[in-house]
Amino acid sequence: MLFTFFALIISLSVFSQNPPAVAMPNMEQARLIDEFVKVSNYAESLKEFGMNYMYSKMFKYENGEHVRILTKEQAESILSNFDFKAFKEYSIYNAFSSVSEDNLKTLIKLYKTLNGQLIKSGGLFINNNVIITNFTGYINKEIEKYK
Repeated sequence: MLFTFFALIISLSVFSQNPPAVAMPNMEQARLIDEFVKVSNYAESLKEFGMNYMYSKMFKYENGEHVRILTKEQAESILSNFDFKAFKEYSIYNAFSSVSEDNLKTLIKLYKTLNGQLIKSGGLFINNNVIITNFTGYINKEIEKYK
């Protein structure tokens, strides 16, 4: 009986906890992240990644043959409807919130020096699991609408 009571108390305390809050930057970090996004052409690079990702999803192998599940026009439509501003304010802010202000300033300076392009195509961008998981999750959800 005593064991049941303690098990109940422990389980109630565990279930009453909320998940941790999403990490968000302070005001100065947010300003620096916005500047970094601009000078690094982050939106364009993310969309380029998205298009390449969708090319890998355009066909599926079914019954011994490749079946098209997405056209180039549909892929372009998915990206043109993508709300980068909302994505930035949730995923990118969260991902970069742990980067110090000094490191953000260094990144900004680097990209300004390179005119926003680390490589000729300009398609190289900094990411992490939060950004990739959220972005590919969005794309996968949109692709499902065409199946």
